[in-house]
Amino acid sequence: MNERIRKLRRTLDLTQQKFADRLGVKRNTVAQWESGINAITDQMVNSICREFNVNEEWLRYGTGDPFLPEPSSEIDALARKYNMSKGERIFLEKYFNLNNDERKAVSKLLDELTAEVEREGEVGNEDTLSEAEIDREVESYREELILEARAEGESGASRKDA
Repeated sequence: MNERIRKLRRTLDLTQQKFADRLGVKRNTVAQWESGINAITDQMVNSICREFNVNEEWLRYGTGDPFLPEPSSEIDALARKYNMSKGERIFLEKYFNLNNDERKAVSKLLDELTAEVEREGEVGNEDTLSEAEIDREVESYREELILEARAEGESGASRKDA
């Protein structure tokens, strides 16, 4: 893969520094990839593919064309830009193909689901105490322990006197 990274960088007419800058890494990191000193992470392979429109199969294995074809639609461009799964891309396409009334219905459903999740969260939070309530509970328990200790101390002193 190191040779393909070097070839890609040269094809793009970028210095190691400019290539590194686009990926958010140091120039030395690119030099180490190209020389085979350091292996490249899967995450960085994904970043190179996304940033430079590179075919992952070519970058990893040398098969196929080095570059991906340009997106054929705005949805394809969004899917590529945000690294969407096939299912996410299909969802977007289906959503954008809805008419206005259908989109409103989907939005209403999402609003209702969000409200219900928030209500469920509120119900679950009813059992939790605020910090002030916790402090009051701790202070009350502390006072009880002090009274019990005093009572034990007094009863122990009474027995000694007897």
